[in-house]
Amino acid sequence: MIQNVKKVLAPLDFSEHSAEALRNAWELTRDVNGEMHIVHVVGQHFTIVERSRELARETAMEEQAEEELARLKKDELGDSDKVSTAVLVGPPAAKLVEYAKQNDIDLIVLPAFGHSGSEYALIGGVTEKLVRNAPCSVLVLKPRRG
Repeated sequence: MIQNVKKVLAPLDFSEHSAEALRNAWELTRDVNGEMHIVHVVGQHFTIVERSRELARETAMEEQAEEELARLKKDELGDSDKVSTAVLVGPPAAKLVEYAKQNDIDLIVLPAFGHSGSEYALIGGVTEKLVRNAPCSVLVLKPRRG
């Protein structure tokens, strides 16, 4: 299976858990001489009345995420031309599934626990939705116990 992996997607929510998963995904990507896609999704949490206020906030969050992804690519991944970054807006699981389909991703690597750090985040969260709906295999990494 690993020899067939050429495109790896590492969703990033900027938590320590996702940073650890990113490092593992990069190691795997280099081992298979593949390409890595790092994607951050800015979720939408607003009602219609809040829409204009949220648009400005959303734009600022997108810009901040793009800057942080560019910094990570440069500082952590040696500014490799085998790394693509993207910031998407919308429901995280649906946007990641859509991205994986559009980019022929072979493997998604993500942590069992997201930004909240809660074990509950796996149940009913983005991770579970990705496992159920992704067009490719999903590797869920448990955090190292230290």
